Amino acid sequence: MTVSTYLLKGGTVATSVQGSDDARVYRADVLVEGTTITRIEQDIVPEAGVEVIDCEGKWITPGFVDTHRHVFMAVLRGNHCDWLLSEYLIKMSWTTQGSLTPEEVSIGTLAGCLDALHNGVTTILDHFHAAHTPAHADAALHAVLESGARVIWAPARQSPPTQLFPSMEFAKDTETAKWQREKLKELASADGGKLRPDGRVTLGLAYDGVWKGPMSEHQEFLAFARALPVSVITAHVVKGPDILQWRDGGLLGPDVVFSHCNGLADRPAPDDESWAALKESGAAIASTPEDELGMAHGNPVALDALKRGVKCGLGVDATSINSGDIFKQMRTALQWARGRDHERIHLNKLTAPFHNKYSSADAFRLATLGGAEALGLAGLIGTVEVGKRADLLVFDTSSVNLAGAADPITGVVFHASSEDIETVLVDGEVVKRGGRLVRKWAPVAKELKKRADDVRQRWPEDKLEETWKKWYDTNGAPIV
Repeated sequence: MTVSTYLLKGGTVATSVQGSDDARVYRADVLVEGTTITRIEQDIVPEAGVEVIDCEGKWITPGFVDTHRHVFMAVLRGNHCDWLLSEYLIKMSWTTQGSLTPEEVSIGTLAGCLDALHNGVTTILDHFHAAHTPAHADAALHAVLESGARVIWAPARQSPPTQLFPSMEFAKDTETAKWQREKLKELASADGGKLRPDGRVTLGLAYDGVWKGPMSEHQEFLAFARALPVSVITAHVVKGPDILQWRDGGLLGPDVVFSHCNGLADRPAPDDESWAALKESGAAIASTPEDELGMAHGNPVALDALKRGVKCGLGVDATSINSGDIFKQMRTALQWARGRDHERIHLNKLTAPFHNKYSSADAFRLATLGGAEALGLAGLIGTVEVGKRADLLVFDTSSVNLAGAADPITGVVFHASSEDIETVLVDGEVVKRGGRLVRKWAPVAKELKKRADDVRQRWPEDKLEETWKKWYDTNGAPIV
């Protein structure tokens, strides 16, 4: 296999720094040999056979890291933008989702990964909660492998309900648990959890079931999964007591990533036991502020986590709800935290501060190194450093959005969008060049539109609304 070598020449490197809250910005060339960054210095002379990528006047940054995304839900793009989380559970998770075909899951996953790459997201923790049959799991994994993205593929240990009324039942959960266990064992046995020989795709586990059944069952299953091994265990935590349940059950560890954790926004005490459980165990938070604010999850805690020393990254959650880029997540997280701090100062009649409490560098860190730390990948990705994998973005600073901006940190956080990303590399492979995906998008878009229409025809809005009303009138909103 031919090893590609690229020289990113004449650019400005912008990167977070491990062990520091500050970012570093400096001019340098970046040499990529195979999968790895091998030199970062000025005036590197390219040897024969090296492809030079002109970065004069451009910014070179790490790729973004998405710590919580349901990638397959690109096949439902735009369907859930106005929904509450409680509404979403009834109208999607417990109805539509269980009817999706392997083909719909496949194109949703492929399109979702390509969407991420187009937006500069080079690494994704894919919480795949539509592994209803072995065919669904195979279809999703095949699409992930085909996409070229760096992915921790985390199939969920769950099954869809077999009925909602008069009460919810999961009649197939026992048989589903059996094949899901065997599937995890099969996938992990091939190469210790590497799902691609180069390790670009690895095996994780999504596990949301701790709230039901005896704790001993969860302890056994997670011990089984860790022994395989899976690289990351991820779970949804919104406002409930889950963190302490995981702590008391001995389930926490540095391989755990909890998405959302909005209940922590109501726990400001410096010695709060839930915050302490996360920090002491090394568990991480995946914050998705855009949909957390819009769907009534609660208030985002990403910047709180950063200041408390709790590992935290950002995520999109689902493109059925909002866009697939991390730019909006950075802005939403940062401005929400600033606004809340300003409100605290105002309501308590405190002295106005000299500077904002939170900076653009904080948001940039969450989107890059913070995400890598949350996923246990900080030794591999998340910064522009010699020896790390070449997951890199090149920004065109002559674009309509960026022309005139001097600081790449504030420029990326507040002004940039996918159209400004000229080049994307993952593991040293160019996946976006000249502002366009290398993979042909048109056939993917054609198939995606067809499958998305099929889903909407099966589940028209009036049918979903009727189901939601029946549930709401009978049971009230689901507790999240």
